[in-house]
Order: sequence, then structure tokens, then C-alpha cells
Amino acid sequence: MFGMGRSGTRMCANILNNSRDVELQGEIGGAVGSKMMAWLASVATQKQPPEPVRMYGLARAAFRDSTPSRPMVRSRARWFGHKTPRHERHFARYEAIFSDPSRQPHYVYCLRNPFHVWRSYRIMPWNKFKTVGAFLEAWIRSVQTYERMIHQAPGRIHLFNLDDMVRAPDLLTWVEANLLDQLELTPDGFRRDIDKLENSNSASNKLGLKPSPPPVSDMIQIAVDREAARMVRAYFPWMEDELARYEAQAPLHKRLFRFRAA
Repeated sequence: MFGMGRSGTRMCANILNNSRDVELQGEIGGAVGSKMMAWLASVATQKQPPEPVRMYGLARAAFRDSTPSRPMVRSRARWFGHKTPRHERHFARYEAIFSDPSRQPHYVYCLRNPFHVWRSYRIMPWNKFKTVGAFLEAWIRSVQTYERMIHQAPGRIHLFNLDDMVRAPDLLTWVEANLLDQLELTPDGFRRDIDKLENSNSASNKLGLKPSPPPVSDMIQIAVDREAARMVRAYFPWMEDELARYEAQAPLHKRLFRFRAA
């Protein structure tokens, strides 16, 4: 499970780990995550790679041993994995590691609109993005990777659109249709009522305060970026008015003009 940070990866992990059929480890990021993936990929692609059963066992042990939090151990779980933001960049390595045609990997990509993601990033003490431009470049690259993955692994990429879930009138109905059904999971195996699950990694829970809105100039910079605007319209169509409002506040030479076919 991956996606841009601050996009609901923790909430999605809490939902999946609520099922007894899932063993999903915590974040394995930074240098540790990259080195782990490089090592597993090199083992899987060496001249005489291990049999798939052994390779999958090595990966499962690596996920357990590399997580900085207490490892999840559910030997009878039908799915195992880990959640780490921005690990979509290792997609090719995952595909090489889990290459058994009868047990192909599935991926959950967590997505949230860039305005709210940037708002959340700005308040975090560990935020490494110095400018909204640097953040937006990373957000666009992440979504572009997701779009490539859809074509390379059809049927195995599942979208967890945090904004869409928040808008849903019934949480469980949305989760079943957009997440559980694709993984052949049911709420019958849930350990807790889904309505009682919390996003323990939200800015409010982490820092005890709600993030303030970014400067309007930041919002305008996001809105006038052609690729970002395309993605917002594709994945968050209900934000059209907000997007247009920011576009209208941009200097004339930076505005986006869309031409309608006659």
C-alpha cells in the first residue's frame, strides 16, 4: 500500500488490518525501505532465484523485521504486505519479487487532492518540501506512477480515494465496494466496527491542532499547473468550482484556458 504521504495511507491500513485475513506491516521508509526492496529484488532476479514459496517467505519476513513498529504476525492471513508512502517508485521491484503467476501482488494506491495534501504537509515538523512547487512536483510524479501502474498491472491496482470516502454517506458501503470486494475480503472478519476506527495519523491527532489553510498564492500555483489541474478534474470532479476559483485569481499570463470543441 502506498501513495503520496498525507493521503490516507494510515486510515486505509487501519481498515485492512481490521480484517483477520490481512497482515499489513507499518511504514518501511527512507534508506531502510529502499535497501530492503533492492535486496529482495536482487535475490528474486539472481541467476538461480529461490522458488516462489521461499521468495514470498523471505519477503514476508523482511517486511516483519524491517518495520520500526511492533510487527504484525498473523500466520493464517491470506494477504501480507506493508504500507509505506511513496513506495510506488519501487513498483518494478515489487513485480520482480512477487512473480508467481498464481499469486500475483495487488496494490492499494491512496489518493487525496493536492490542496489538502499540501495543507497537511505544511504543518508537519518532518516536512522536507521547502516550497509548494517542490511538493507539487512530487505529488504529480506519484499520481503519474499510479496511472502507469494501472496499464502495467490491470485489475491489480486498487484506488483508495480518501476524499471520495469522506464524501460517502455510508463508510462501510464505500469500503466494501472500493476496497474489500477487490481483495475478496468481507467485513465478517473485522475485529472492530468500522465506524469506530480512527485515522491515528491525521494532523489533528498527531499534533493536536487542525492545519491552517496554505497561502492563497500556494493554492493558485497548484490550480494553474496543467497536469495538476487535469488530475484534480479526473479524480476529484466535485472540486471544479474551487479549482476554477483559484485559476481566476491567477495573473492573466498564468491562467489555464480550455477550448471547447464546436
